[in-house]
Amino acid sequence: MRIIGVDFSGAQDEKKSATWLAQGRLEGGVITLETCHPIIRADLTAKLQVLDEPATVAMDFPFSVPVEFANYWQRSKVLDDGWEMPNLWAAAAHLTLRWDKFKDLQSALRLEKFKREPNRIGDPSESFSPLHTTNPNMVPMTFRGMAMLHDLWGRLPHGTIWVPPLPEPPGYSITLLEVMPGATLRSLNLLPAYNGYKDGKDALENRRGILTTLPNQVEQLGLNLDGLPDALTQTCRANDDALDAVVAAITAAIWAEFPAAFRHPPQLGHPDYQAALLEGWLYAPRILGGNE
Repeated sequence: MRIIGVDFSGAQDEKKSATWLAQGRLEGGVITLETCHPIIRADLTAKLQVLDEPATVAMDFPFSVPVEFANYWQRSKVLDDGWEMPNLWAAAAHLTLRWDKFKDLQSALRLEKFKREPNRIGDPSESFSPLHTTNPNMVPMTFRGMAMLHDLWGRLPHGTIWVPPLPEPPGYSITLLEVMPGATLRSLNLLPAYNGYKDGKDALENRRGILTTLPNQVEQLGLNLDGLPDALTQTCRANDDALDAVVAAITAAIWAEFPAAFRHPPQLGHPDYQAALLEGWLYAPRILGGNE
């Protein structure tokens, strides 16, 4: 099985903040990571569109928005209308040339109804809301990621793709998973030990620590992380986004082998089931040795 990890950039000019793509394979419980490199969004969509083998693709961006914002955005009660994630992807795609309108809606909702941005029911405690404003990258990443999912959803043949927590289609070959590399690192007990791996005076050393310790922690889950190629290791030490893409790919492998190791959304019959289909779900492994 092919495993792919994506650290997604929502920047208008991707040359200033690239999306990173990590690729490898999962065979017989062995993870072999092959490459990690920057890629523009259009090329990423094209690459995923032509996948011709079973694959799990883990992507680091919010796949959807909270119900409260969706209602405000559409001026209706979207759950009563039976809306799910793909409806919101289409709405985002229709604003592709006017992402500022999406941002204006987000700001207006915050001023009108909330003191802080609402979270989704599937967001772990350490994650930000998809509408978070303190991080200037979050809102454009959410919006452009949703628009990209609409494009991909329309291009891939019907029934070949599963985007949990949407219902699982029979015979699918590609799984798209929303993940958060930081949550995976925390689940593997690599955070807070290596907090500050993204920036700060100890960032390089913290990334080295993560890369050195990662194989042993993955082994505790019952997987074998084959030796990382020197070039890939050097890339991840030099660039935290590259490391996030690699961790996303490892998350994809954990999901493919042990889906029960993850937090899962409410099932049919639960009062929050329909909300999860609209908001999506951030899939984070449970803490090693913990009860989460």
